[in-house]
Amino acid sequence: MKRIATPALCFAAIACLTLGVTAASAQHDGAPAAKTEVRSVSVNEMCPIGKEAIDPNTETVMYKGQSVGFCCGGCGEKFLAWDEAEKDKFILLAMAHEEPGNTESSKPAASTTRVGDPYMLTTCPISGGELGGMGDPIVNLYGGREVRFCCAMCVPKFEADQASYFEKIDAQIIASQMPYYPLNSCVVSDEPFESDGSGAVNVVVNNRLVRTCCKSCAKDVAKDPAPFIKKIDAAVIAQQSENYPLDSCLVTGDPLEEGEIIDVVYGNRLFRLCCKRCKRTLKKDPAATMVALDKAWAEQGGVQH
Repeated sequence: MKRIATPALCFAAIACLTLGVTAASAQHDGAPAAKTEVRSVSVNEMCPIGKEAIDPNTETVMYKGQSVGFCCGGCGEKFLAWDEAEKDKFILLAMAHEEPGNTESSKPAASTTRVGDPYMLTTCPISGGELGGMGDPIVNLYGGREVRFCCAMCVPKFEADQASYFEKIDAQIIASQMPYYPLNSCVVSDEPFESDGSGAVNVVVNNRLVRTCCKSCAKDVAKDPAPFIKKIDAAVIAQQSENYPLDSCLVTGDPLEEGEIIDVVYGNRLFRLCCKRCKRTLKKDPAATMVALDKAWAEQGGVQH
């Protein structure tokens, strides 16, 4: 199951989605108005307690603006007895149609280990807002590939149309990493590209731009990315270390001492650090540090190819 955080900010927005209302009927012939309850559409399909289909005739309960249905009487009271974090998590899973028992969630469990690079964009793929603007980003894995969101509300939207959103992410990654790509030839066949780079096939593999001479070579990369990413990493280090634009560690700001420098590659960029501890810090969120690195390269005129 994916890792989904539940910040309180996200539920302020959920409150706007409340569908249940209590309406008073209009007076007729002077008779007092009768109260008519309009049943809300439940956010969930499966009961959080019984983990089976909800009964539409069973009384629902409202939680943070969402109507929650149950399989039988008594489950509502048990649900409300859960702590807030448990209830929040269930609501988010229900919005994504992945609450326990839902047949739509009977797919293989999501990977819990990241494969390849971290998410190397500074904006949310749904809202377009800067990550960190609403608190710590939500970090999810899809087949091992990391994606970051500005808040939990964006997760179900992404998961409802992953193909389209990954296409959008890939286009942004290609644009971001192209100026730093170190090879002028196919990473598989070593076939040179045209001088202007035309004719190359650009693919994104686990958040990393890889360029090949043809679709056949791109398939080879997709089957086993590790040796090709290793080849690109070596080329990045060889090319960017020569004119590296900073003489201090990107994490601590301490001077880089010859013989003690730690070289790390993310997003086809070389990050030079002063120690292994900084490497662990960088790994958590390299995209934020990347902004300072890109600025330094820009002030120097860019990477020399």
